[in-house]
Amino acid sequence: MDKKAIEEIMANDALLERFMEILVDEINNDDEAYYKKGRQLLDLCLSDENADDFFIAICGCSVDSLLEKL
Repeated sequence: MDKKAIEEIMANDALLERFMEILVDEINNDDEAYYKKGRQLLDLCLSDENADDFFIAICGCSVDSLLEKL
């Protein structure tokens, strides 16, 4: 990861918004099957104790909240 680029983006609200626009667009246009994406994300939860932070940042819900909805 390019930490310098990340720090520059974090200091600029317009770039932060653009980063999120690009991320959402890439998610929406990725043709990977949902079950494969789900497996990768849940594998992350099992291998990284901080994975919950990703889910909260991306959608406002913890993994446990998402599992309850399932």
